[in-house]
Amino acid sequence: MLAVSIIPLTLLGFASLQESNALSSDIALEAEGIGELAIEQSSSALTDLGIELVKTKAEDVAGQVKRYIKDHPEMTVADLQNDPEFQSIIVQPVGETGFTTGMDADSLVIIFHQNPGDVGIDLHSLQESNPNYYKLQQSGWGYIDTSGYYSWTDENGILRDKYGYYVVAEAPTADNVFIRVGSTVYLDEFLAPVMNTNAAIQKRLDEANSKISASTSEMSTANTILIITVLTILVVALVSVLFANSITAPLKRLAEVADKVSMGETDDTDIEIKNDDEIGDLADSFKRMIVSMKYYMEKAKKES
Repeated sequence: MLAVSIIPLTLLGFASLQESNALSSDIALEAEGIGELAIEQSSSALTDLGIELVKTKAEDVAGQVKRYIKDHPEMTVADLQNDPEFQSIIVQPVGETGFTTGMDADSLVIIFHQNPGDVGIDLHSLQESNPNYYKLQQSGWGYIDTSGYYSWTDENGILRDKYGYYVVAEAPTADNVFIRVGSTVYLDEFLAPVMNTNAAIQKRLDEANSKISASTSEMSTANTILIITVLTILVVALVSVLFANSITAPLKRLAEVADKVSMGETDDTDIEIKNDDEIGDLADSFKRMIVSMKYYMEKAKKES
């Protein structure tokens, strides 16, 4: 009765805990998936926004350069390079890590740059060392707008990904040079807010996973306790059955013998009970009683 009542409840509790473990794991995976999706979509949205800002900056500076050159048609490239006002127009910051530059649209020689040491560099020289950047510049041949991604070594010697948008100012200088305005920025600037958000989301996910792991561990402990309880119940039930049988079997044999003796039958009344307890004592008493009854029955028969 104990087993019949407790085992189903134990199995039900075990199944419920297993279901809770599976549910906790599913929730953790779902939360992680949602976090990754949010980060992915945020990264894409911020990258698109950053690209649009870079493009807008390039077009705006190109427009300013065009107007300035038209207002000063007598100025050559050399004149513009020595003009602080024009320098402030063509070299402007883009975000925190980017800036605008100017190059000869035909020769691809840098003529305006925030780093004076880069002025005069022929971008054809980068064909081997930075082929992606070179292809990007070549794709703008014919004074068309061009844009794309490339890698660039920053001032710390670290290779980082950049995005650039290039527009040709539609006004030649006095020495008939068209200036291609470039607006560039490092990509990690676009993604900095996402990285911060990613770190916050990952921290929360790690905390949630830790709590779920702790809960799962507790549930596993509970499962172990349940299993041990079931096994204990089964062992106790088995021992109880064996113990009960060790009592009831001898008693049944004694009852059979007593019935035969009460009917006057003394055949098949051997009692093979060797228990070293009260039942054994009772069996010995029965044996003595049967012996006595056989003696008196034989004596009465002889006297008769």
